[in-house]
Amino acid sequence: MALQFFPAQPTDAAMLTAIARRSKQHWGYPEEWMRIWAEELEIRPEFIEKEMVVKAEAGAEIIGFYALQPHAEYDATDLAHFWLLPENIGKGYGRLMFEHMLRKARQAGAERLIVESDPYASGFYEKMGGRKVGERQSSIAGRKLPVYTFTAGLRNLP
Repeated sequence: MALQFFPAQPTDAAMLTAIARRSKQHWGYPEEWMRIWAEELEIRPEFIEKEMVVKAEAGAEIIGFYALQPHAEYDATDLAHFWLLPENIGKGYGRLMFEHMLRKARQAGAERLIVESDPYASGFYEKMGGRKVGERQSSIAGRKLPVYTFTAGLRNLP
């Protein structure tokens, strides 16, 4: 179950976009919603150049990635993307990726992490120690996204 982590390269943009879309589709969302989210799920080469984007590899396959960026509204670091291919959910890879992400965030000077979570991922972020601090309106009318904050994990990591 060992994972290796590598900085994403701009040439990885299409592959990372495909991972994000497959992961989101895993929850059975309607195609209409997937079309609305297409831009949000697209990982552009410029984004990879500007932000911290890290891909996770198991064996010789990229199975997921995460991205960190500043979040001005919350004066915190934002977990902008955290995606794992559906066939790897429930195998412990998400926890390993999250722990790696917390270490990288701390090394980059983050004191507080904000996650605007998909409702299906709420349980995961709660298990990781997130504290729900509110909700944000989704790009889908009438749909709310839980917002979590992480602080202790950033201070207590080895």
